Amino acid sequence: MGLVYRARDERLKRWVALKVIAPEFAWEESFRERFERECRLAAAVDHPNVIPIYEAGEADGRLFLAMRLVEGTDLRTLIVSEGRLTPPRAVRIVAQVAAGLDAAHERGLIHRDVKPQNV
Repeated sequence: MGLVYRARDERLKRWVALKVIAPEFAWEESFRERFERECRLAAAVDHPNVIPIYEAGEADGRLFLAMRLVEGTDLRTLIVSEGRLTPPRAVRIVAQVAAGLDAAHERGLIHRDVKPQNV
């Protein structure tokens, strides 16, 4: 659906994760409406297991989303590099993901792409 970059917010002098939506989605009106609605909902979620959204908008015809940059690795990379997780570690991770999803669901937001690369 898009690419995520490590980017510098020059106005606020901080690093962010910048998700740029693929152009083929950005031109579809129903997608744009859903994008704007879901960005507003996501920005309203305040939970330690949900990455905060700093800004969402359009620049040069491209939709974007600027979020807190989280240093480290994602769950997929972790599993590939370390192998199978111990049950206690897996339970801790799943509990954190579930808590974040629960907070999002309470605001009416459904995460449409839950996968190890996004954890």
